[in-house]
Amino acid sequence: MERKDENYDVEAYLSEYAEAYHDKEVRILNAAINAFAEKGFDATRTKEIAERAGIAEGTIFRYFPTKDAILERMVPLLIRVMQPKIAKPIENIISFNQNEPVEKIFYAVLCDRLQMIRDNGRFIKSVLPELIHRAPLLNQLKQSVQPMIEHYIEQVVAQGKARGELAESLDAHMVAMQMLGFILAYSILQSKADPAQQERDVEQFLHNAMHGWSKPAKPKQ
Repeated sequence: MERKDENYDVEAYLSEYAEAYHDKEVRILNAAINAFAEKGFDATRTKEIAERAGIAEGTIFRYFPTKDAILERMVPLLIRVMQPKIAKPIENIISFNQNEPVEKIFYAVLCDRLQMIRDNGRFIKSVLPELIHRAPLLNQLKQSVQPMIEHYIEQVVAQGKARGELAESLDAHMVAMQMLGFILAYSILQSKADPAQQERDVEQFLHNAMHGWSKPAKPKQ
């Protein structure tokens, strides 16, 4: 059940990607993310972003006419560059653990996603608040991330139904919503939990979700 890909750092990966493919657009994006993380969106100037990216300030305006435009392009650019990297670990988990009980597969997926959020805490805290105030950007993020998560959850649910581990009536969409809700709530409310506590909490959540909270009814005499 070990995670196969340890490099979930968005900022480090974007930097490597920009250098490998000579992608100035991504280099500017990565410089902006770092600047926003340190100073906040409002306090960051395009000149500082250019200095971090190692380019002239005028070059930025060839790709992004304003600082707001950088933020507006941030979501689609991140999705284009990061989606394969974010999706691959889930594919590996499902493939590597295909003969394991469904509960263990869900456990590995949840732990992996929580670790991804931990690895990118600085990025999330600096960029996500800005996206929340821009409904179109938040909607872009939702439309890109949610279907990807649901796609993999549907695979696991179908596998569980085929093996008789899950009820035929179980809705994969609702399973995905429960898991996404847990990931978001846990990341906000329990962000400082140590890894051992996180593993126990994930196990408890899955046990409650899959087996219910109520006591089994006593058989009638």
